[in-house]
Amino acid sequence: MNKDLERILAWAKVHSPQTLQHLNSPASDDDIRTVETEIGIKLPNILKELLKQFDGEDGETWLALLGNGNQLLSCKRIIEDYKIGQEAAEENFDDEMDTVAYWKDRIECGIIFVKGNVKPLFLQPNWLPITCMNGDVYRYLDFDPAPGGTEGQVIEVDMEGCSYQVVADSLEEAFSMYADQLESGKYKVEEDGYIELIEVGLENELSWGTPKWLKDIK
Repeated sequence: MNKDLERILAWAKVHSPQTLQHLNSPASDDDIRTVETEIGIKLPNILKELLKQFDGEDGETWLALLGNGNQLLSCKRIIEDYKIGQEAAEENFDDEMDTVAYWKDRIECGIIFVKGNVKPLFLQPNWLPITCMNGDVYRYLDFDPAPGGTEGQVIEVDMEGCSYQVVADSLEEAFSMYADQLESGKYKVEEDGYIELIEVGLENELSWGTPKWLKDIK
């Protein structure tokens, strides 16, 4: 198992054992192959290892191992949510929505918000959903990054709030950063076991805007 995932589970065992009660049973190799077949994306090894430890979370409560309600998706949910997202995008898509001119205009007008090397795509066939919060805020593995981004980077997208941001350069880095934050006291645990970030630093709020990669495209 990934050492940082081990750290996260060890921390949760002490501070939020309720969360561990809502982890699903391990996924099988067939379950994982079905995901790859249905969505046409090869899962990175670390995600396969994670799913073989536990097949996401059951969604019966708001508790989430990764904090702030970001519940890990099961193999079944990955397929379902991927297809629902693509169908919804295709129904409402207009060709101009995924153009540089459109992105620049919407960011400058304060309609969409971008942080980091992520494309604010409407159609996103190369985004693999891995977590969901509140039914509309997703974290994806992004296999179609913006210039300067990293293939397989972790992004967080709030379609309703029109925000797109890079969380980490990889799932490995995301686990490492989160484990460090847990162990350094950046998260608190509510009485019911809900893991919540104590506060967001000001630098996080100041880094939204037209990203450099988009400014550089003429």
